[in-house]
Amino acid sequence: MGIPGDNLALQDFFSGAWIFDRSIWGADETVQAQASGACEFSRLAPDLLRYREHGTLHMAQGRPIAFTRLFDYRFDAHGVMVSFADGERAGQPYQHYVLDGNRLAPAAQHLCGADCYTASYLLEAAGQFQQQTWIRGPHKHTRLLTTYRRAGS
Repeated sequence: MGIPGDNLALQDFFSGAWIFDRSIWGADETVQAQASGACEFSRLAPDLLRYREHGTLHMAQGRPIAFTRLFDYRFDAHGVMVSFADGERAGQPYQHYVLDGNRLAPAAQHLCGADCYTASYLLEAAGQFQQQTWIRGPHKHTRLLTTYRRAGS
């Protein structure tokens, strides 16, 4: 499967197991942390995938930290809505995206207090994509780049 041509084909693109590497930069553009792990997009309903990731975070100073995270991805003809699927915000909207060529572009920003979260996806090939997230505000100035490759490829 190549790059999906419509929002509904995105489900097939994302479905399955992936391996990821993540870099996290601070305001001064120095790497603060790196993470690696695995994730899976599992179908929960015809228009819904559950994203489950687990990995290890390596801070510039300190010991490795294990982490997990869950999100729900709901697909329709207008885009992709990502919602929290764990923690105190489970069920609440997080990000909304629209397909623009080989890119999932943000349709809205997510505010967490005074901090603004925005992200985009670059669908590079059938077995690879990137997600870039920016967090800006009075409490944070962070950039994350996560590169995904299909497990087993």
